[in-house]
Amino acid sequence: MLLLTAGCGSKEEPATPPVSAAPQTGIQAAVMEIKASEVPIRVEVTGQVAAVYQAVLSSRVQGTIDKLWVREGAQVAKGQKLIELDNRDLEAELARAAAEVDNARAHLDRMSTLYKQDAVSKQEMENATRGFKVAEAARKAVLAQLSYTIVKAPFDGVITEKKVEEGELASPGQPLLKMEDPSRLRLEATVAEGDLKAVSRGDKIPVTIDALGGQVLSGVVSQILPAGDPQTHTFTVKVDLPRTPGLKTGMFGRLQLDKGTSRTIVLPSSAVVERGELTSVFVVGSDRIARLRWVKTGRRLDGRIEILSGLNEGERVLTDAVRGADGAVVQVVNGQ
Repeated sequence: MLLLTAGCGSKEEPATPPVSAAPQTGIQAAVMEIKASEVPIRVEVTGQVAAVYQAVLSSRVQGTIDKLWVREGAQVAKGQKLIELDNRDLEAELARAAAEVDNARAHLDRMSTLYKQDAVSKQEMENATRGFKVAEAARKAVLAQLSYTIVKAPFDGVITEKKVEEGELASPGQPLLKMEDPSRLRLEATVAEGDLKAVSRGDKIPVTIDALGGQVLSGVVSQILPAGDPQTHTFTVKVDLPRTPGLKTGMFGRLQLDKGTSRTIVLPSSAVVERGELTSVFVVGSDRIARLRWVKTGRRLDGRIEILSGLNEGERVLTDAVRGADGAVVQVVNGQ
């Protein structure tokens, strides 16, 4: 019995001591409780800067370009002479018309004298009067044609494009010069028909010009074209822009249209970690352990980011995600 008891006791193994848990990283950080808030619904619309006053200049008569007084970039004043056509043919025509007027006037004077002496009939007197008026009208028509050989600036502005050179033949309606008023510019944007109700004439809208370093200008809606594009279902909206140094036609611009508000979750940008196309936050549970969680983001709103999915109201996240570490114990500092 004693031997049996001793043999059995020799096979017992000592109790295994408990294994201690690995030490966890501790951080001090601020947390915030997630709450949904009302944020504006904004639609971004793009467009190009264009001049309010712009013109394509051409001649009403055919002729060889005799003088070209301007080049691209030239500042011109209203009524300034820009192009002169060869007018020698019209000058000759004007001389002939003036001679016919002189003859008609002399004939009218003779007939008037004879009519007073009852030497001619009233009909002959009326014919002489009509002849003089016809000759005078022909002279004025030639003068008008002669004035068309000079192309003048219709308003104060700058020459933006020159399509001809001296010696070339200009035909009626052929574009010769393009000019615009650089002091009056606007953004012409295309707005979808579903967003058109968000804009009205006279509205003040911020306009961002990328070429000016993202400078935001205060624009005013001056015109909404009544007819839209049946293919794209868009409408052209014209927004007048203030005079701004460096602003030029053809620049790309963006404007924001407010379409009301929506209730959603937004976090400060500092609470979000972006790694390529993946976005995450550090969620702090009731055990005060930070856990990395992937989320889907939406719009960016003045230093805040909209969270579309991955978070619920009432949860807490690190305010400064840079301080976060997955599995770290959080000592809350200035928590919300």
